[in-house]
Amino acid sequence: MPSPSLSIPRLRACAWFEEEPAGLGLTAGSDGPLELGWGPPDVAFVEPMARRRLSRLARGFCHCAERLSPPGDVQVVFASRHGEAERTLGLLKELAAGGEISPALFSTSVHNAVPGLWSILKGNRAPATALAAGAETFGWGLVEALGALEAEPEAPVLYVYAEDRLPGLWAESEPQPGLHAVALLLGGATGRGLTFQREDVPEQAVVGPEVFQFLAAWREGQGTWGRWRGRFHPSCDR
Repeated sequence: MPSPSLSIPRLRACAWFEEEPAGLGLTAGSDGPLELGWGPPDVAFVEPMARRRLSRLARGFCHCAERLSPPGDVQVVFASRHGEAERTLGLLKELAAGGEISPALFSTSVHNAVPGLWSILKGNRAPATALAAGAETFGWGLVEALGALEAEPEAPVLYVYAEDRLPGLWAESEPQPGLHAVALLLGGATGRGLTFQREDVPEQAVVGPEVFQFLAAWREGQGTWGRWRGRFHPSCDR
């Protein structure tokens, strides 16, 4: 039986890091459909009052999503392993001290808060999905986005993955890279795509966050990525 493959049609992609990622061999700039950059996120399109309420995670999400200029009503899939961890930790500390939880703070800490905020800012009435899947969050979020595209092939899907360093004691138990976000606008008959072939590899052979491996594979047109009991070996049709 042949190894299963995963085909990803793509329109455009944007990857952003708060700080220049070390050891990835990535350079800032546009490489065909993929734009890479780091530094302060560009959220100037958000009006000032709303901008002040954006979390770090939301700023990364908005920066990448806006750079892709998605259609007015586009289905959104958001993936993040930890989501608004800093706000969640603050709420837990408040509960531990015997205080009361602010409804406003709670509403911005839930896992679907970021895509919900984006939908409000853009007037987007299409469905939005938020998910987490541990160390495999990026990959399973991509599968969810591809499933949405399969269900409605004529409608592009905006997939955004975002993650930040864990705060406080959590950071000691599980070190994370700095704030980063990746957005992919999937679908459309562009003739561009990525194909991944699954192969079994030892777990210890998987090194670094899978989203970083994915970006390197995309830029190089070859390589490996993933933590799904194996890896996908991509070839890129540019």
